[in-house]
Amino acid sequence: MTRILGLLFLPLILCLATPAAGTDLVLKPAATVQGPVIHLGDIFAGTGARAAIGIAEAPPPGSKMILGADWLSALARSQHLDWRPLTGLDQVVVERASRVIGADEIVAELKEALANRTPLEDAEVKLDRSDLRLVVASEASSALVFGNITYDPASGRFASSVSTADGASVPAQLALSGQIVRYTEVPTPTRLIAPGEVIGKADLTMVRLRNDRLGQGAVTQRADLIGMTPRRPLQPGEAVRGGDIVVPVVVHRNSLVTIVLETPTMRLTAEGKATEDGGLGAVIRVANTRSNRVIDAVVTGPNSVRVDNPL
Repeated sequence: MTRILGLLFLPLILCLATPAAGTDLVLKPAATVQGPVIHLGDIFAGTGARAAIGIAEAPPPGSKMILGADWLSALARSQHLDWRPLTGLDQVVVERASRVIGADEIVAELKEALANRTPLEDAEVKLDRSDLRLVVASEASSALVFGNITYDPASGRFASSVSTADGASVPAQLALSGQIVRYTEVPTPTRLIAPGEVIGKADLTMVRLRNDRLGQGAVTQRADLIGMTPRRPLQPGEAVRGGDIVVPVVVHRNSLVTIVLETPTMRLTAEGKATEDGGLGAVIRVANTRSNRVIDAVVTGPNSVRVDNPL
């Protein structure tokens, strides 16, 4: 950005100063200044002890300004410098020394401020704008100040303002917003698992997923999936809900089964016919093929059921 400054605060007392030797003066085509003031030595080399004289306000951090030939001529006259522009194109480009505080640094300090509002274990602070940045003077404090913090526990959304402790930044105060994203480690398939397949230990891996993408009823323990079978195809890397799995069918409807009645003193068996499908541990209806009596039985294995009452 080009700005031509007027003579902002040229000290009047310097009009009586001893003229600098013109033969030693050299105009600097570019200058990077530290702090809020441009000094005479930033513009001209060879000003000796007078180099520290303040002559104008520096541009904001990260900005540039151009001092043109007319402005430089006026400066030389006010300071009794034996200097004149060679052409109307003579100029000095002045830049304020600065540094950038980026989004990562902002988030690192923001976490400390948000930790007073909500626990951040297994959570990530995400800004809505990843290009967010503060341009600060090189001499500015590195401490950040967060104000007007709001936080919604239901959505994880937050908003705040951020500035440097001494306010020496561009902009002086920056608005930011984002979301606290929480994660849970859950078992997910390593391959496509089709209905009817029995889920084994090798079919699962633990993956850290966002809570807002898990859905209701996501299974969080590997043991709760091993030995089960899907109701629908399970995709690799996706969380599995409790409603997506069932106990594998080991007794099929209309299949012949062995009915077992066992007590501490005896063991009786009979042939039966399942009237419905059943997984391990399920209670199904079974018809005794000899008596045609229908009873409730517990599935104990492939084509095997157990009853607790006499056949």
